[in-house]
Amino acid sequence: MKKLDIAALLPALTLSDYGGNKDIWGTEYEFKKAEIKMMDGTAKKVKVKEWSRDDQANNIRVTTPDGKSYYSGSENIMLINEKNEATTQKSAKSSESVKNY
Repeated sequence: MKKLDIAALLPALTLSDYGGNKDIWGTEYEFKKAEIKMMDGTAKKVKVKEWSRDDQANNIRVTTPDGKSYYSGSENIMLINEKNEATTQKSAKSSESVKNY
């Protein structure tokens, strides 16, 4: 009976490390554009060649086709999938009034 309990508990403990927006099954997400809040408060919209997230922190690196890289906290970078762009932009406009974070 104890072996059965341990066998049932092991997957639950393993999956508990994968809460939130983590890649449990190796799924890749593809984004075509990003909107990045710059240090002066302006927003810059860029095309995305590749992006990655830091496993140890809540940071994202975006690389553009011309080779520029932007690295910041996820609160300053919004990755945009073109299929959902209209919905994402609507959300961005509604939170545009919040300047300090």
